Amino acid sequence: MAIEGATIFLLLLVKHCIIDLFFQSFIYYKTKKSKYLSLPAHFHYIQHGIFTSLVCLFFVHWSIAIVVGLIDYIAHWHIDYSKSKVKDYFGVKVPEKGYWFLSSIDQGLHYLTYYAIVLLIT
Repeated sequence: MAIEGATIFLLLLVKHCIIDLFFQSFIYYKTKKSKYLSLPAHFHYIQHGIFTSLVCLFFVHWSIAIVVGLIDYIAHWHIDYSKSKVKDYFGVKVPEKGYWFLSSIDQGLHYLTYYAIVLLIT
């Protein structure tokens, strides 16, 4: 059971790196994450949900995988939206230390989401 949970967690982290870094690079300048219903931003969040479901399909029933994908979609949306709002509120710019601090919190919350998902499904 522990090995299965660790494997799921590792696969979710690899998925996260691919979606959050590589895939997002194609739409980064179009995403307006500070807008709650930005379509390009939701396209990014949906990618996370879909690929989380695909990872989980190897370990749980499809219905649970879909629910977990929805959880990741909603969590990713609100984590990214919150980071963007805080960044805008405090006027944080990309190369500043504050940006890297916010990004660290953002990534930590995403990893915490995957940890919670693993706890839920194993």
